[in-house]
Amino acid sequence: MGPGSNSRPAGVVIPFWLGRPPREAIEVALLSEQLHYPELWVGEMLHFDAFALAGAIAAMTTEVTITVGPLSIGLRDPVLLAMGVGSVTVIGGRPARLALGASSPAVVADWHGRLWGGESKRMVDALRLIRSVLRGERTDHEGDFSSHGFRTALGSQPAHLTVAAAGSRMMGVAAAAADRIVLNLVPVEEVERAVATGKPVAVWLAAAVDPEAAGLAQLRRQLTLYLAAPGYSAVLTRAGLGVPVEAARQGVPPSELAEMLSIDLINRVAAVGDADHVARRIESYQGAGAAVMVVPVTGGDPGGERTLSALA
Repeated sequence: MGPGSNSRPAGVVIPFWLGRPPREAIEVALLSEQLHYPELWVGEMLHFDAFALAGAIAAMTTEVTITVGPLSIGLRDPVLLAMGVGSVTVIGGRPARLALGASSPAVVADWHGRLWGGESKRMVDALRLIRSVLRGERTDHEGDFSSHGFRTALGSQPAHLTVAAAGSRMMGVAAAAADRIVLNLVPVEEVERAVATGKPVAVWLAAAVDPEAAGLAQLRRQLTLYLAAPGYSAVLTRAGLGVPVEAARQGVPPSELAEMLSIDLINRVAAVGDADHVARRIESYQGAGAAVMVVPVTGGDPGGERTLSALA
């Protein structure tokens, strides 16, 4: 028996699994359009610039709503962010959305050499300025970000801004100033707090239907990167992954951390199993009030075709 119609995800997230060919992102995007998923999220990791990839996908598709991000608020100023999402809107001929988050010290400070800290305060100021730019107003803004005299030539555009809320401070910002909240790697129980803000809530849920050994290894390897990350470690501990989280904090090698991640532990923040099991996991998040955005596992399933087709 396959998944029921009420378990259909609201969207697809382009995954950037380690060791996969970069152009797999385009395969996932085109498959999402073909299967009529309503929304496609285009993030950024070690491969493409997010706006470049989103623009290319916008030109190749006609139906799917593109959300760019979550992108770090510390790496692009609000004017560039507004220009980026505005460009995707114009290229695709339909409104694109933007999602922002804090990212991590490793990405912001180590990779890019930018200052890390105070992201929640900066987010409030950034959201205000981005909305102003997208309305087509000439900037005259002082705050955490300053901009004077800029006006986009792309024209006034709708603003749909999502905030990734990995902690209480960012949750407060999202509740006050965002159009939507997105959560990643959370158990169902974490959805309730976000739903209580009154804002729409989206959840990224890594999923694999009938995964092969390569897919499970891929998921374990990627999950080890989040065990000790700020914001994620506390949530993963509450989800029951406290032992591998503490091991990660103690510097245990990733290969050993991966061996600690049983299927039962993984399924506390993901959806891995046969089609019925994955459908029930999706329905549990939907029942808690969240729109589920599937992150397809691609190891042993190029482009996530088996998983996305089963859930469509």
